[in-house]
Amino acid sequence: MRSKHTFITLIAIALSPLFSFSQITITNTAEVAKIKQGTTYFAMKDPASPKAAAYVDAIKKAWTLSKVECIKYTDVEKNIAPNNSFVTIGANMTTSNSTLASTETRIYLELWTTNGKYTYDPKKRRHFNQQDKIVVATIELFADFFAQNNPSALYKMDYDADGHFKNWGTGVLSNYLQQLCTLLEKGNECAAKTEIANTGELQKLASATLFIPDYVMIKFPKNADDESKKYSDKEIFDGFTQAYKVMPIAELNDKIFTNPSPFYYLLFIKTPNEKFVTVTNSQTGEIIYSAYTASATNFKSSDLKEIQKKASKK
Repeated sequence: MRSKHTFITLIAIALSPLFSFSQITITNTAEVAKIKQGTTYFAMKDPASPKAAAYVDAIKKAWTLSKVECIKYTDVEKNIAPNNSFVTIGANMTTSNSTLASTETRIYLELWTTNGKYTYDPKKRRHFNQQDKIVVATIELFADFFAQNNPSALYKMDYDADGHFKNWGTGVLSNYLQQLCTLLEKGNECAAKTEIANTGELQKLASATLFIPDYVMIKFPKNADDESKKYSDKEIFDGFTQAYKVMPIAELNDKIFTNPSPFYYLLFIKTPNEKFVTVTNSQTGEIIYSAYTASATNFKSSDLKEIQKKASKK
């Protein structure tokens, strides 16, 4: 594979290379102390857009590591300063060298800061150099076929991404940020490729209902924009005795915000070459279970049975 990076001038700082193997990766933890002293800027097309309003509110409530503001992509360079950090959508594109060349794109939410070498000066019109960027954390996103093949189009959309991310929404994002802040406070570098199994929380799950987004039922084709084929309930849930409820991701996001009691929900994340299955506590944002597969397979009944197996252990 050879790496190929394309940049749109307006949002050059948002598209950048990433080489990681996990849904949530934390590196360069020495930067955390610096981040706490400054402001973390979440970049989007337009934070004043009605579609972005709920996301802005969720971000400001969930991000507790530092001061936080939401800005336009075009304002990122203006706010680069020694103690400031940024959360942007990034993409890494790779093209195969085979006869039938194909391009694969993994898309992620990325927290980064800088080495302090860049100073914004509108008169000089000098753009930020990607080599001066320090990546601190990334969260893998399950992008659909369109987003993978048109990543630059995401920057022309509102922060809801027009539904092109499966593991997305105000509730899910809020929980991701809660988990990220918790991990950053601990200061440990980590990769979610390593399986997670919180025994105490999983035992609680055993007597609770697991909420599952309905996109797990889709038979995603490898190289086609077709989500019409579905698995039958038997194909996915046969042998799964745990209480569960399947619902649209929009309803799940609403439930995260409106349900006063904590519950557990599943997310399935599929990248071009990998697969993640997680279970999250809706109140704390903690990922209590995470399983990794080094291939981009669809969701399977065995994924649920493995959760059930872990939950039944004493």
